[in-house]
Amino acid sequence: MTLEASLVIPMVICVLTLIIMFSYYLYGRCVLSQDCYILAFRASIDADRYDADPESTVFSKRDRVVGKKYFGSTRPEFRVECRESGKEIRVEGNSKIRAGAMGNYFLKPKSGWDFKAGQKATCLGQVKHIRRMTRLKDIAQRVLD
Repeated sequence: MTLEASLVIPMVICVLTLIIMFSYYLYGRCVLSQDCYILAFRASIDADRYDADPESTVFSKRDRVVGKKYFGSTRPEFRVECRESGKEIRVEGNSKIRAGAMGNYFLKPKSGWDFKAGQKATCLGQVKHIRRMTRLKDIAQRVLD
Protein backbone atom coordinates (compact mmCIF):
# COMPACT_ATOMS: atom_id res chain seq x y z
CA MET A 1 0.00 0.00 0.00
CA THR A 2 1.34 3.39 -0.89
CA LEU A 3 1.58 6.46 1.26
CA GLU A 4 -1.18 8.20 -0.70
CA ALA A 5 -3.58 5.30 -0.16
CA SER A 6 -2.80 5.19 3.55
CA LEU A 7 -3.83 8.85 3.78
CA VAL A 8 -6.80 8.75 1.40
CA ILE A 9 -8.56 5.66 2.75
CA PRO A 10 -8.96 7.00 6.35
CA MET A 11 -10.17 10.34 4.97
CA VAL A 12 -12.77 8.59 2.80
CA ILE A 13 -13.98 6.50 5.74
CA CYS A 14 -14.15 9.63 7.89
CA VAL A 15 -16.20 11.50 5.27
CA LEU A 16 -18.59 8.57 4.82
CA THR A 17 -19.08 8.33 8.58
CA LEU A 18 -19.79 12.05 8.79
CA ILE A 19 -22.31 11.84 5.94
CA ILE A 20 -24.16 9.06 7.76
CA MET A 21 -24.16 11.02 11.02
CA PHE A 22 -25.37 14.19 9.27
CA SER A 23 -28.19 12.21 7.67
CA TYR A 24 -29.23 10.89 11.12
CA TYR A 25 -29.17 14.44 12.40
CA LEU A 26 -31.26 15.87 9.55
CA TYR A 27 -33.75 13.02 9.60
CA GLY A 28 -34.23 13.30 13.37
CA ARG A 29 -34.60 17.08 13.19
CA CYS A 30 -37.25 16.89 10.44
CA VAL A 31 -39.25 14.17 12.18
CA LEU A 32 -39.06 16.01 15.50
CA SER A 33 -40.37 19.21 13.91
CA GLN A 34 -43.24 17.28 12.34
CA ASP A 35 -44.12 15.55 15.62
CA CYS A 36 -44.05 18.85 17.54
CA TYR A 37 -46.53 20.37 15.11
CA ILE A 38 -48.82 17.32 15.20
CA LEU A 39 -48.88 17.38 19.00
CA ALA A 40 -49.49 21.14 19.13
CA PHE A 41 -52.30 20.89 16.58
CA ARG A 42 -54.00 18.02 18.41
CA ALA A 43 -53.69 19.86 21.72
CA SER A 44 -55.31 22.96 20.17
CA ILE A 45 -58.20 20.88 18.84
CA ASP A 46 -58.73 19.17 22.21
CA ALA A 47 -58.57 22.52 24.01
CA ASP A 48 -61.19 23.86 21.61
CA ARG A 49 -63.56 20.89 21.74
CA TYR A 50 -63.25 19.51 25.24
CA ASP A 51 -61.56 22.33 27.19
CA ALA A 52 -58.72 19.89 27.85
CA ASP A 53 -55.40 20.90 29.33
CA PRO A 54 -52.86 21.10 26.44
CA GLU A 55 -50.07 19.60 28.50
CA SER A 56 -52.07 16.50 29.42
CA THR A 57 -53.17 16.11 25.79
CA VAL A 58 -49.58 16.26 24.52
CA PHE A 59 -48.30 13.76 27.07
CA SER A 60 -51.19 11.35 26.52
CA LYS A 61 -50.73 11.34 22.72
CA ARG A 62 -46.95 11.52 22.71
CA ASP A 63 -46.20 7.80 22.52
CA ARG A 64 -48.60 7.18 19.64
CA VAL A 65 -47.25 10.12 17.61
CA VAL A 66 -43.58 9.39 18.23
CA GLY A 67 -43.79 5.66 17.52
CA LYS A 68 -40.55 4.03 16.40
CA LYS A 69 -39.35 6.69 13.98
CA TYR A 70 -36.27 7.76 15.90
CA PHE A 71 -33.87 4.97 14.99
CA GLY A 72 -30.72 7.11 14.93
CA SER A 73 -31.39 9.13 18.06
CA THR A 74 -32.83 8.95 21.54
CA ARG A 75 -36.53 9.21 22.26
CA PRO A 76 -37.48 12.90 22.30
CA GLU A 77 -38.56 14.85 25.35
CA PHE A 78 -41.36 17.37 24.92
CA ARG A 79 -42.21 20.61 26.70
CA VAL A 80 -45.51 22.46 26.40
CA GLU A 81 -46.17 26.19 26.78
CA CYS A 82 -49.46 28.06 26.57
CA ARG A 83 -49.41 31.72 25.58
CA GLU A 84 -52.03 34.42 25.16
CA SER A 85 -54.40 33.03 27.79
CA GLY A 86 -54.26 29.50 26.40
CA LYS A 87 -54.95 30.30 22.74
CA GLU A 88 -51.45 29.65 21.42
CA ILE A 89 -49.94 26.27 22.24
CA ARG A 90 -46.23 25.78 21.66
CA VAL A 91 -44.62 22.35 21.80
CA GLU A 92 -40.84 22.04 21.90
CA GLY A 93 -38.91 18.80 21.68
CA ASN A 94 -35.28 17.83 21.97
CA SER A 95 -33.34 14.68 21.31
CA LYS A 96 -29.77 13.48 20.92
CA ILE A 97 -28.00 11.35 18.32
CA ARG A 98 -26.91 7.99 19.70
CA ALA A 99 -24.06 7.34 17.28
CA GLY A 100 -20.76 7.00 19.07
CA ALA A 101 -18.61 7.05 15.96
CA MET A 102 -15.76 9.54 15.97
CA GLY A 103 -16.49 10.48 19.56
CA ASN A 104 -12.86 11.03 20.51
CA TYR A 105 -11.80 12.93 17.42
CA PHE A 106 -12.02 16.61 16.60
CA LEU A 107 -14.88 16.18 14.11
CA LYS A 108 -17.62 15.33 16.58
CA PRO A 109 -18.38 17.48 19.63
CA LYS A 110 -17.70 15.68 22.88
CA SER A 111 -21.16 16.55 24.21
CA GLY A 112 -22.83 14.84 21.26
CA TRP A 113 -25.22 16.21 18.68
CA ASP A 114 -28.40 17.52 20.20
CA PHE A 115 -31.24 18.81 18.09
CA LYS A 116 -34.31 20.80 19.05
CA ALA A 117 -37.51 21.74 17.30
CA GLY A 118 -40.54 23.74 18.26
CA GLN A 119 -43.88 24.38 16.62
CA LYS A 120 -46.99 26.28 17.61
CA ALA A 121 -50.69 25.99 16.91
CA THR A 122 -53.40 28.50 17.67
CA CYS A 123 -56.77 27.54 19.07
CA LEU A 124 -59.17 29.39 16.78
CA GLY A 125 -62.41 28.24 18.34
CA GLN A 126 -63.84 26.76 15.13
CA VAL A 127 -66.52 24.77 16.90
CA LYS A 128 -67.93 27.79 18.73
CA HIS A 129 -67.80 29.86 15.56
CA ILE A 130 -69.66 27.23 13.52
CA ARG A 131 -72.30 26.85 16.22
CA ARG A 132 -72.75 30.62 16.41
CA MET A 133 -73.13 30.95 12.63
CA THR A 134 -75.61 28.06 12.51
CA ARG A 135 -77.62 29.61 15.33
CA LEU A 136 -77.67 33.01 13.57
CA LYS A 137 -78.79 31.32 10.35
CA ASP A 138 -81.63 29.56 12.20
CA ILE A 139 -82.74 32.82 13.82
CA ALA A 140 -82.64 34.63 10.47
CA GLN A 141 -84.81 31.93 8.85
CA ARG A 142 -87.39 32.15 11.67
CA VAL A 143 -87.53 35.95 11.39
CA LEU A 144 -87.98 35.84 7.61
CA ASP A 145 -90.68 33.11 7.77
